Amino acid sequence: MTRVAILGCGRWGKNHLKTLARLRAEEIVEEIIVIDTCEKARSEAVLADSTQPDLESLESDLVIIATPPRYHSQQAMDLISKGFHVLVEKPFGRNESEAAQIISHAQDNGRIVTVGLLLRFHPAVNLANQYIKSGKLGRVETIRFVRRTTRPPPENGNVVESLGVHGIDLACHFMSESEPSGINVQGDNIEARIALEFPHGIEALIDVCWGSSRERGVVEISGSRASLRFELRVHDELTLIENGKQIRKLCKSNTAPLESELRHIISCVESFQRGEHWTVIPEHGAALRGVRLTQNAMQRLHVSWPH
Repeated sequence: MTRVAILGCGRWGKNHLKTLARLRAEEIVEEIIVIDTCEKARSEAVLADSTQPDLESLESDLVIIATPPRYHSQQAMDLISKGFHVLVEKPFGRNESEAAQIISHAQDNGRIVTVGLLLRFHPAVNLANQYIKSGKLGRVETIRFVRRTTRPPPENGNVVESLGVHGIDLACHFMSESEPSGINVQGDNIEARIALEFPHGIEALIDVCWGSSRERGVVEISGSRASLRFELRVHDELTLIENGKQIRKLCKSNTAPLESELRHIISCVESFQRGEHWTVIPEHGAALRGVRLTQNAMQRLHVSWPH
């Protein structure tokens, strides 16, 4: 079994802790350690086996970095140097060069490193990809990703870096990991719309927002023969629209994306320990592309509007 540490137990770190506790009950995880400088955060981490304020004397196989984004790069480098395998919550780095340095450092030290793009593990994403590759939808024409949350923006946060990156990654994923030929952005740090242009006139539209009046998370893919739609909060089905009819299609799995992501990285660590082959999801090339395109989109934020 794998020992897992969570560095930073804020809102998202707590989600990791709850999920890891379920995996511990299945005897997939041996021990959970929470590391946080905040005494209140440590006292609230009741599901952990132990807590500590820093990395000193830490004994763990895998460390999940769930601290504020500005710390991710240096913490990843330090943890890899200390011999830990690392899952970095996005952003992977502040720019592509920084992210590439993390990957290179992991390779030099023989450690596993990956970034938390958990929608890759959404059951409906997997089923949608099957429909695209089978030709069921015909020629893909548009991809639409909407993630508007009622949560207030975090201090110094950027909605493209926090929410838009998932839409960017999924669009490239649905397009067989291809690179967009153009990118256009409207908005600001709180609300943004991103348009990715792919070859042959295919467009991906990404709409993300903090402080929205209601929660909304949906993905729509329109093709020349059929379209599909699924809700991000629904993990077991999607809707296929064909010849004017809406057909409910069930996914093979209903496992939440975060749980699948953690099962995957733990299996990679266990394979590493047995001397067997492992491959992280997303692969490093896709992770770097995500950083590059997200940075590009953030640099183009220049038009503000009232919220």
